[in-house]
Amino acid sequence: MALDAREALRRLRSALASAAPDLVLDAASVRWIDSPYPGVKYGLRLGQANALLFMPVGDIDGEDWEDRLRARLREARTYLEQFPLSRAGR
Repeated sequence: MALDAREALRRLRSALASAAPDLVLDAASVRWIDSPYPGVKYGLRLGQANALLFMPVGDIDGEDWEDRLRARLREARTYLEQFPLSRAGR
């Protein structure tokens, strides 16, 4: 299956469920980007902290992508924890 925004959304949701279930994916923000670097941009929320991030194609497709994707999402959670608003409402 060719990787597109729909498949990227499915993969992100699946990986978040196991790697960082307290992160909320902004499904409407998921966009496939072909250039200048192929990958997917997507938004995540932790508490009231939001970030728009980019995932290179190599981390969401190709050999062993599942492990790399989960690792990147755990790293994104660590990044969002640094925002003061990540603790608001918890």
